[in-house]
Amino acid sequence: MNLIKCRSMRFLTLGSLMLTLPLVGCGTKQYRHVEPSGFLGDYSKMVEGKSNEALSVYVNPQADCRKYSKAIIEPVVFQEIPGYTTLASLKAEDQSMLLALGRETISSAMREGQFEIVDQPGPDVLRVKSAIIEADKANMVMALGLSVAPYLWEISTVWGVSAGKWPFLGELAGEMEISDAQTGERLFASVDKVVGTLFSTLNPINVWGDVRDGFEFWRIREGKRMKSCRATGSFHMPEDERGWMRKTFDYMAP
Repeated sequence: MNLIKCRSMRFLTLGSLMLTLPLVGCGTKQYRHVEPSGFLGDYSKMVEGKSNEALSVYVNPQADCRKYSKAIIEPVVFQEIPGYTTLASLKAEDQSMLLALGRETISSAMREGQFEIVDQPGPDVLRVKSAIIEADKANMVMALGLSVAPYLWEISTVWGVSAGKWPFLGELAGEMEISDAQTGERLFASVDKVVGTLFSTLNPINVWGDVRDGFEFWRIREGKRMKSCRATGSFHMPEDERGWMRKTFDYMAP
């Protein structure tokens, strides 16, 4: 009797999760942790990001973003986490695609904050450097198989809630620093990682879809940051507009 009750409760929990996931699990979501690559050099002052921040951030308490109106965007680079070798083995066209998406993500975010993109330092110029440290395309065949097989669905969903991601979907991680273009003083830095969700597209030919969605996730978030910093002076993200239920499901949903 206890076994039947236990299994019933488990299926009820999974059923509830299935009903709520479509509301919050589309596209890409922030992962729960990320390993730094060494690109930023000094991580000693970085802290865990809150709510809608990156996973790890540094905000210079003396920085006044309102002093700046222009930005130099350095070429995005690959900087793999030690022991991670996927980026180096990618096809040349995939590498070019990722680097182009990275630059456009940053450029769009800066334009959202009404920063002029320039190539010379000055007293009102920011310098933005960034690196892609992870980029894994999805294995759509495996992901789709797990999502339609009844017993594998249950196991994968329980694992996904615990791990914070659905197996075999795409992943993207990166690091970024914003500094004063003249003095080199660090004003802001972040390390973040996003992953595909269960209800992202399972189109077998769209293996980079989750990664593209990840760049879009960053573009929207960093655009809000830069727009806010021009208004308030702070590089902190504005208040998270999500309610506690949405935050919980965004965190738990695979």
